[in-house]
Amino acid sequence: MGGDKRNFRLSKDAFPSRYRLVFELDFDSWTSTGNEGIEIRTARPTREIVLHAIDLDINSASIDKTALEGVTFDSESETATLRFAGEIPAGEHTLEIAWKGGIRDSLRGLYRSLRGEERYAATQFEAADARRAFPCFDEPEFKARFSLELIHPAGNAAIANMPIESQESIDERRTRTRFRETPKISSYLVAFTVGPYEFTPTITTTSGIPVRVCLPPGLAEQGIYARDAHVRSVEWLQAYTAIPYPYIKVDAIGIPDFEAGAMENPGAITYRTRLLAADERNASIQTLKGVFSTAAHELTHMWWGDLVTMRWWTDLWLNESFASFVGEKATAALNPEWRYWRDFVADNTSAFNLDALASTHPISVEAKSAEEASQRFDAISYAKGAAVLRMVEGYLGEETFREGVRIYLRRHAEANASADDFWRALDEASGQDVTAIANAWIKEPGHPLVHIAAKQTGGGLELELTQERYFSDAKAKPTGQVWPVPVVLKYGTDSGIREQRFVLRRERETLRLEGARWFFPNGGGRGFYRFRFASAFEGDLLDHGIAHLSAEERLALLDDLWSLVRHGKATLATFLRRVEKLRGEQDRAVLASIADALTWLANYAVRDATERPFARLIEDLFRPILDGGGWRPAEGEDSDVREKRTRAIGMLGLHARADDVRAEAQRLVRAHLADEERLHPDVAGTVVAVAATIGDDRLWERYVARMQQAQATDAQEETRFRQGLVFFEDPQLARRTADAIFSPLIRVQDRGIMLIPMLQYRRTRPVAWIVLKQHWDTDVANPDVAPLLKQAMVNAVSQLAQRGLADEAAAFLEKKKTPDVAETVAQSLERLRVNAAAAERLADELENELRVPTG
Repeated sequence: MGGDKRNFRLSKDAFPSRYRLVFELDFDSWTSTGNEGIEIRTARPTREIVLHAIDLDINSASIDKTALEGVTFDSESETATLRFAGEIPAGEHTLEIAWKGGIRDSLRGLYRSLRGEERYAATQFEAADARRAFPCFDEPEFKARFSLELIHPAGNAAIANMPIESQESIDERRTRTRFRETPKISSYLVAFTVGPYEFTPTITTTSGIPVRVCLPPGLAEQGIYARDAHVRSVEWLQAYTAIPYPYIKVDAIGIPDFEAGAMENPGAITYRTRLLAADERNASIQTLKGVFSTAAHELTHMWWGDLVTMRWWTDLWLNESFASFVGEKATAALNPEWRYWRDFVADNTSAFNLDALASTHPISVEAKSAEEASQRFDAISYAKGAAVLRMVEGYLGEETFREGVRIYLRRHAEANASADDFWRALDEASGQDVTAIANAWIKEPGHPLVHIAAKQTGGGLELELTQERYFSDAKAKPTGQVWPVPVVLKYGTDSGIREQRFVLRRERETLRLEGARWFFPNGGGRGFYRFRFASAFEGDLLDHGIAHLSAEERLALLDDLWSLVRHGKATLATFLRRVEKLRGEQDRAVLASIADALTWLANYAVRDATERPFARLIEDLFRPILDGGGWRPAEGEDSDVREKRTRAIGMLGLHARADDVRAEAQRLVRAHLADEERLHPDVAGTVVAVAATIGDDRLWERYVARMQQAQATDAQEETRFRQGLVFFEDPQLARRTADAIFSPLIRVQDRGIMLIPMLQYRRTRPVAWIVLKQHWDTDVANPDVAPLLKQAMVNAVSQLAQRGLADEAAAFLEKKKTPDVAETVAQSLERLRVNAAAAERLADELENELRVPTG
């Protein structure tokens, strides 16, 4: 009864229905001793049971008292084959196993976390690391019920998916905690943690679900905002799905060391501490948005992923795309003052960029193994999938889409489902063939570039639309792919603004807009496609209607144009002219899009000769914002105004290198560190970064001291001073920061979010690269490094798009490629090559555009 080694899938000949798990956790030796009883059903007589186990010593096993004859481990498939002394008939059985394993420091499986003298044990099982904690059928389709007992060090809180059923003292050193049995869930959703947690007061939703936030000592009172965000999100999601919250409680748990941002374990959602320990007193508006949207994302998983689970990782997007899309809907609906759909459109950029590579993958793509699946937790599975769902919703209408969602969830509750199951539910709700349209988007890699030519005829406009696959490499060959593109054309007539919708199904089609004076080809910014005007004429037409475009539409316009510029399909002059026409733009998200493009130019295309004229360009755009609003928010100030101030300080201080801004940032930081004048949370992180650019050894030491001091009291303060270390420009201090990233001073979980900006920022890039190379074999290629952290480091190499570094980086990464990051390496190499070409080309164009004399 073996598994298919080629596909790393277990046979369905043995299927679990219930686990009884017991773990004894030793925080001195960092070991775990466990035993379990698994109720299974065998489909035919056998002497062997194959299940998953890795890094575990199986001490004994039996099935219905039939003794174990031997165990064979297969490291490739991460399985254990249990061979028994007698034949096991088809039917119901109880499989008993005892094992011993470690509580490792690898941020996966069952692992340890330290915070000063505090000790924690925690779990992170997605995608396939439950097998590192206990022998199990570790695939999503093997849903079962789990009862859990923990024997753990006394004086610590024990938290798991379900409420505590009983608790007793074994002796002065050990406590036994038993938890109620879970509903049917997949093994990757089992979760528990033990440590000296403190708790917010528990409050209940209107439907009676208790909600609390669990944090390390000293931080619990900062978790009230996150707790309330969970309550509000649960109530919204219950109304949206018309299905009660599927579990008994909501515990949101901040763990000192955590691989991902958060993990959707039912009833025991785990987070990085800073995503829970944040309130209006210590966190910026941007951080509070992140706290709320992350909570909404994880809680959406309670329905999409936990209640209804994909059959296999091929449909990972069913979990992550829905959590992204519906979580954003919840965030937008519950915080209308944020106008959050702008952020959704802006977030599409990461998906567009990855999807423009030849090495991208479809939203729904076969994963032969969990190792392959781990490389798919990317912008395609999250942001592109969410964008396609939003596009389909726009095509069907919100109510029809929601009815399809409800059919799907009701039909597959506590079971597994596939993409086809979801599309069939939408077909049923809409009476249309949604499946045909949707499959083209989720099963094909890439996305279309729609070329649009217009001519004036008979008082209106005649448009010719042509589509092709969009590639970031301007030399890529056409593929002939054609998508059914739901195009929304917004246009203006003498009598008002109108929209025309149609599906572009062929490579080339024409249509007429009666009475149109101007048009915009992506109404609402809902379409996951790029567009390109055939000539300046179409852009001139749009100028007449620019005032009628929403912020989402202006974002789509700018982002598409900037992408065309970066990838050699439009000139930098075209983009800068568009920016000039948006001078005086007041929308926070549109300004952020402009700032992101200018930041890329500052880091990759600005040369010594263009530095001063480029700084003047930034000054012209962002100085009026800072001069008009000052350095400190006013009471009751609009969130957009608050975020624009922060952006202006960063652009002026980091990229225009304005002396007065840097000096004021240093004054404010020194006053803050001396406890004379506290920085406002909205600007604190940016001010700390700007001050670092001209910082000396003494200031570097003070940043480290404040970071360490804040670890016990203020997760946001710790974060801002840790990230501030990244921006010390003095080469010796930059080297100290880079070395610190791979030292005990910095948590392993934070290496990527420090190293990536160091590699992006042109003044720290060379030093960061030297240090990354030195640590690659021990701290990246090491098999114990958690998958997401390893992928982050591989992706970071693509930031080295600089003359003199790009070729070296590409050769290095090619040499270091291993199967567990093969896809990520291919993407990073392609992105590096494309970005390096863009940097050279745009540096030349920038010199020409800013009229820098040569010779």
